[in-house]
Amino acid sequence: MAIVPGFDYDLFVSYAHLDDQPPASHLQGWVKILVQKLEIEVRQRGFKNFKVWSDEQLAANIPLTPQLMDRIKRSAMLLVVMSPSYLESKWCGRERDEFLGLAEERVAKGCVFLIEARPVNATEARFPGPFRDLVPIPFWTDDPESQTDRLLGVPNPDEAQYITRILKLSHLIKQQLDQMVKPQVAPYVTPGPAVEVGMVFVARATEDLEDREDELRSYLEQLGIAALPKTRYPQTGAEAYETAMLEDLASCKLYAQLLSASRGRELDFAACKRYPCFQHEIAKKSGKPRLLWRDRGLDMVSVKDPDHRGLVQAAQVSSFEDFKRAVADEARKPPPPPPRPSLNANVMVFVSADSGDRTLARQVGKELALRGVECFYPLESGTPDEVREDLENVLQNCDGVLLIYGSAGPDWVRFQYLFNRKMSAKRDHPLRTLAVFQGPPPEKIDIGADIPNLRILDCRNGLDSSKLDEFAKALQQ
Repeated sequence: MAIVPGFDYDLFVSYAHLDDQPPASHLQGWVKILVQKLEIEVRQRGFKNFKVWSDEQLAANIPLTPQLMDRIKRSAMLLVVMSPSYLESKWCGRERDEFLGLAEERVAKGCVFLIEARPVNATEARFPGPFRDLVPIPFWTDDPESQTDRLLGVPNPDEAQYITRILKLSHLIKQQLDQMVKPQVAPYVTPGPAVEVGMVFVARATEDLEDREDELRSYLEQLGIAALPKTRYPQTGAEAYETAMLEDLASCKLYAQLLSASRGRELDFAACKRYPCFQHEIAKKSGKPRLLWRDRGLDMVSVKDPDHRGLVQAAQVSSFEDFKRAVADEARKPPPPPPRPSLNANVMVFVSADSGDRTLARQVGKELALRGVECFYPLESGTPDEVREDLENVLQNCDGVLLIYGSAGPDWVRFQYLFNRKMSAKRDHPLRTLAVFQGPPPEKIDIGADIPNLRILDCRNGLDSSKLDEFAKALQQ
């Protein structure tokens, strides 16, 4: 039985017969080697009973029998080895529709994995529709000697880049198995200050930097930072691609892009456009912060294309580890404070006064209201709990506090200051100003504190308009 409850197989592998031909007479088929290595990796990741079924009948283009379709239905996940040979499969219409119907159900659940054995064009009419939004893992590379594409793992099945792609695929399968098998228990996190984390848009890298791109995505995910895109964008035209990318960028906090001397392949759906510059042009339109990286060892003389050279020259030159940390730091950076009102906008001040100074507080408040300052006072009725709740609400939302020091004693002023200091921890933004209004009588006992930035309005001999003007202007600025 499979690991996933209700299924006989955990993974069904669909591939073309030609893609499994041994590259040499003494070697196994390419797909067979890949599946063997993948099985070992998934089992070593905690799923020792991981069960795979390869569709050898389908691979040989034998019709999809009811028995074979039943095996697909009884498989929890589907791995498709996409290639030009795969697209040449000669299934009849009914069989193809039935197979793709099953695949589409699994795509919606995240249970389909797509790898490319050879480059394919997702805009081709024969490309299966359910797979068009999936981001494939390429198992091929550009070979500088032959100047064409080459299967990874050929002729060396221990090739580093090939093993890296298998590790990535096994990790994705393991994550899906975790969701389907293991109960999801939220990890205990020690309480601490809340940090707002934004998503990161990781631009599609050129073939020589795909492993670096995967490394950046994995690093961010380990820190709890989601990375977009999750799906492949429409390949029908530049406008459709741009619309989809801008929609993802709107959800992201920043844009990250890795650059090398390679200017990338020309886009099939946009003449004279190449991925690095095309993506960056769209990112600029989004207005999001952009972090670009290139390796210290990159020789700028090797960058011939002027547009690509300008993009590369704008990139950060650092170690990749430093760049990864910079991206994570930017994603976790707190948002900027909300814009303050313009000079003439009304602001709200809490005028706090003891019972003996409430008449004086009202006089001061009326003068401030003439200067565009909204004034609130302590409630004079209600239960103690109601009065305290209202006080805390006003202190969390006001722009400034004015303590009336008239007939009250210095202990009242000290208590009010300390209470406001305590309440500051519950505010979304700091007070613009905290001030003490010294009113009659002229003789005042020192409150016994030296407080930086505490504004004193000396009106002990009566209301001073210039002092109130200064206070209102400081609030409004």
